[in-house]
Amino acid sequence: MAKSLLGSFVTGTRAMLAAQLIISVGAVGLAGWTLGVTNELIRERDRLQERVIQLEENIASRGDVPPPSTAVVEPRTPQATDYPGSIEGASAPEAVDEQGAGATPDASGEPGESRADRTEEPIADPEPGNDLSRVLGSLFAPAPPLRTVVLHVRSETDSSYATRIARELMAGGEVRVLIDVMPPRDPRQSGYAYFDGRQSRPAAEMVTRFHDIARNYQIAAWSAQLRGIALPAQGEYTADRLDLVLPPLPAADPQRIDPRQLQLQRVEPQVTPVP
Repeated sequence: MAKSLLGSFVTGTRAMLAAQLIISVGAVGLAGWTLGVTNELIRERDRLQERVIQLEENIASRGDVPPPSTAVVEPRTPQATDYPGSIEGASAPEAVDEQGAGATPDASGEPGESRADRTEEPIADPEPGNDLSRVLGSLFAPAPPLRTVVLHVRSETDSSYATRIARELMAGGEVRVLIDVMPPRDPRQSGYAYFDGRQSRPAAEMVTRFHDIARNYQIAAWSAQLRGIALPAQGEYTADRLDLVLPPLPAADPQRIDPRQLQLQRVEPQVTPVP
């Protein structure tokens, strides 16, 4: 009686272990299949994004103005080369306000102080004991408003076009805009970067506003879609800053004459006497 009870217990245990093993193998196989399908979908999405960007670059090279498009944020691991250039050498376009024309706004929005007279204060590292409270506070606290927009252009000619857009961006007095002329053959890719994960939506709205202004000025290369990336805030890259690395503008056609530069004069008909 005891042996039959023990034998049935061992048999039942073996059957249960075999069933658990079969279920585990099936779960592992299902997880592997799901992972493969997910990776294929991610690769397909990346290919579609690259194709869309190539098409918009081709449209911009032909000088066509694309329709309004939303900014795309591409999440990936940040690298040291992803950070845009420093704004130490950036210049602010002349802002026209009630106090007078030609005043350059400073960090606090007050004209009269040049950027060379200021020094950027580095951000102090938080104390190790406050890391948890800082992370929790950043999750529930609202994002700081964007105060600084930096336009990185490829040449001095592009800087003149960026100045027009910068003046309209600063029309509301909410942000200050700096223009940085990058060195020739700079390898940085075109796109925009913000330095706080909560700034994703405000940064996309600001980039969309930039696209709309560029579209109004018929600047096709700056109306195309830009990649976005969120980078950790460090040094001068604060949470209230947005950097746009703009693509180069096509060279102007030397045979094309701007009609606004022509001086129209009335020519009186001259009567030639007939002998």
